[in-house]
This record gives sequence, C-alpha cells and structure tokens, in this order.
Amino acid sequence: MQHIWDECWRVLRPGGVLIAGFDNGICFLFDDSDPPRLAHKLPYNPLRMGEEERRRAVERDGGSYHFSHTMEEQVGGQLRAGFRLTHLYEDRDTPDDYYPSYAATRAVKP
Repeated sequence: MQHIWDECWRVLRPGGVLIAGFDNGICFLFDDSDPPRLAHKLPYNPLRMGEEERRRAVERDGGSYHFSHTMEEQVGGQLRAGFRLTHLYEDRDTPDDYYPSYAATRAVKP
C-alpha cells in the first residue's frame, strides 16, 4: 500500500491536494450468513483463503478480489510519504449505524 502513497507524492506538485476515501475494514469481519458471524481477521486478504474458498469469494463478489487495509497503512502511509493531513471525515452507510464504515482524508503536499 505504501507504494501508492509514494506515487501520489511523486506526481503531485507542491501545494497539490490528495483526497482519499476508504472503508475501515469492519465490513470484512463478517460472513454472509444470517445472522452474520464473525469470520475473518483484519486486514482482510482473500488470497490467504483456501483455493476453493477463494474461487467462491471471487464469484460471490462479482469477479474481483476485495482487500482491507489498516488505518496505519491508509493514514500512516500518507504521512510517511510526506503529506500533511489537513482533514479527516468519517461516514456511515445509514444514520442509525453503530459505527462509521468509511473515512476520507484530505492531505497536502507541502
């Protein structure tokens, strides 16, 4: 993940603004059963699953792999690349959710 932030740093000119949005990974914790059960550790990496389970997950998710990343990778990676974080915003799927599912950052290249 760090290579992405480093590349953003490389291509932005001084004073350039980076807006990044991501989920916090909580949605990856649970399986699709009813009721949902705690099934995966974070950060979620579908390539760690067994071959058959990986194939089913890709088919279930519409043909793509989905990964989660830690806040350390997301926010810390921007800071390590040299960005100055100027804003952090959290959002929820619905107003009555128990936790914010998403975050967005605004960072500037000094």
